[in-house]
Amino acid sequence: MQNPLRSEAEAFRFLVVVVAGAIVVAGASFLNTWLAVAAAVVAIGGVIVWLVRGPVTTEHAPVLVSGTPGGTHRVLLVAERGTSGIAGRIDARTTDVLVVVPALVSTVKSLTGAVDDERNEAERTAEALAGDLSRAGLEARGVVGADDTVLAIEDALREFGADEIVLAMGDDALLAKARERFAMPVSRL
Repeated sequence: MQNPLRSEAEAFRFLVVVVAGAIVVAGASFLNTWLAVAAAVVAIGGVIVWLVRGPVTTEHAPVLVSGTPGGTHRVLLVAERGTSGIAGRIDARTTDVLVVVPALVSTVKSLTGAVDDERNEAERTAEALAGDLSRAGLEARGVVGADDTVLAIEDALREFGADEIVLAMGDDALLAKARERFAMPVSRL
């Protein structure tokens, strides 16, 4: 689930919805107790549906392009927690690798804020993969990414100019989404 409160605009919309729901419930309580209960159930149900569904975006995000210094071939490797044994599967012309492991969490844990275990596991995986790649002769470092894989890639590209993106995770839908979103080669191990 993507966090619907990722930006200040989303947080403000959430606040407006909660305040409006509270006003409706308070107004209904003056008329009838059961009407207030029904209004509260509808308001809480609407907020829960909105949180689970996430933000609705109608605009298309711009395609991100990232470059690297001459003579360098950089790979952004996106892996899931627990991934291992990929050092021999990276292109031989690669000189620099950034390993990003998104901290993917369940809906319940994201709503309760209990994400520390997942972030710690993602950090261990990123460090282990970066260590394996370094031992194989590549310059590599690992970081924990956002809880949304595409957002984690966007964030990494802002600081690390990559020539290609390699996914060591996901399915065909993620691969297609990444290929549509990023103007560089995207492949999957």
